Amino acid sequence: MSIESQPSACMAARSRARPAWRLIPEIDRDTTLVTSVQGVTGRIALCGAVAVLVALLSLVGIDFSAAPLAMGCAYAGTYRRIFILLATSLLLYRSGFLVDTPLLERLAAQEGVTDRISQPLLQSAMLTLVFALFSGLLVLQGNAATALRRPTMCLLLGFLGLVLATQSTLTVGMPRVLLWSFLVTCQPYLWFLAYALADAGKEQSPVWQKLSVFHPFWGATLTPFGKGLSYLRRFEAKTPEELAVTQLKGVKLAAWTLLLAVGRGCFNELVHGILWLPTFDDTLLRHIVHDPYPRWIGWTSLIAYFVEDLLGMTVFGGIIVATARLAGFRLLRNTYRPLESASLADFWNRYYFYFKELLVDHFFYPTFVRCFRSHRRLRLFFATLVAACLGNLLFHFIRDIRFVVDMGLWNAVVGEQSHAFYTFVLAMSVAVSQLRRVPQRATRGWLRGRLLPCLWVCGFFCILHVFDAPLDREHTLWQRAEFLFYLLGVTT
Repeated sequence: MSIESQPSACMAARSRARPAWRLIPEIDRDTTLVTSVQGVTGRIALCGAVAVLVALLSLVGIDFSAAPLAMGCAYAGTYRRIFILLATSLLLYRSGFLVDTPLLERLAAQEGVTDRISQPLLQSAMLTLVFALFSGLLVLQGNAATALRRPTMCLLLGFLGLVLATQSTLTVGMPRVLLWSFLVTCQPYLWFLAYALADAGKEQSPVWQKLSVFHPFWGATLTPFGKGLSYLRRFEAKTPEELAVTQLKGVKLAAWTLLLAVGRGCFNELVHGILWLPTFDDTLLRHIVHDPYPRWIGWTSLIAYFVEDLLGMTVFGGIIVATARLAGFRLLRNTYRPLESASLADFWNRYYFYFKELLVDHFFYPTFVRCFRSHRRLRLFFATLVAACLGNLLFHFIRDIRFVVDMGLWNAVVGEQSHAFYTFVLAMSVAVSQLRRVPQRATRGWLRGRLLPCLWVCGFFCILHVFDAPLDREHTLWQRAEFLFYLLGVTT
């Protein structure tokens, strides 16, 4: 697990000579513009530019509708915390507080209790219970006498323990529905709570402020973009000038995301619309039913799948970070120049920054400070393995907990065999990459210093994508391995 910070990568990039022309102008470095945006007229013009970006992004299927809320948050002044709470509550209410209602309805039907419960009433009661429980945990964690020493481990063990309890014959019927209702209500906020509990000793803010950034209005998945409240405070604009620069960075990132979204759409249309190249899933399924496409089509679809994934991740994270910057939080980009990676560990650090940070904060560091303390290299290797493999698997198992309801615990676990192999190979590769890291020699030219490392790193992750299937519970590890052997020309 790379423990490099993205700021160091940014600083290294800025130390190089900048080109005279840029596709997206560096408006955040224009002192005249920065000064103008601090005034009323400049702010109105900035709001107009954001409105245009909202409209343009919607044309390419990107939801940037939280941007007006972000602008309101930025200009709320001393009421910013209250604004965040209200905006977050509004969007969570609009999305049903992210509770998987269809799953609970199917479960109630399976257990034969549909006519005995009111789903809206049950969900309201569970939401009240869950947030009351979260508040209580945060209050207790803020007290040194009652604080949990390992809050993340306690959370995970508690959650997984309740999952095991749902599989018992003692919970058939209504108890199982109640347990799953509690778990499904907790699940979207689990990692936000983990960050809040970890911050409780050093962050003395009121509980409501901590809860206000559980799935903040600027966007997130189960992975918190912006971690917890203490992290957000570090990147919050403190002066009008900082706010202006941060918002201009948000506009710049939104414009860049728009270009990438257009490029992604054009790429998909070219590859699948004009050239009629099948998707990676289609080529895999054709091979499984013993009617494979030619190898060159298989390779082309795999490369296209990797490019689409890279573009998709950049667009998805870019719009969230751009919204947060408009709100006054100068968050680091989620995907930052992955094609400049010189090693596997560097790519992992640049590809999905906030997910990598989650694994580092909750798995890497706790393992690193406790295990093999007298063996530095073994300590680094083992902590990386725990984070990138075990932590990665646990995160995705919790994210996709619905499979346990639909398939049963055993089948859900066995169905993750391909993704388990992916995480193991990924963890081993990143760990070895970190141990073998050597300083780049200045004498290396563009070919040896930039192009060849990029081709090696992208080639490795492209091939590994064959096994990256956390949502696939139908096709086995061996079927995917056979497909890779076929692409490599190896007979089985």
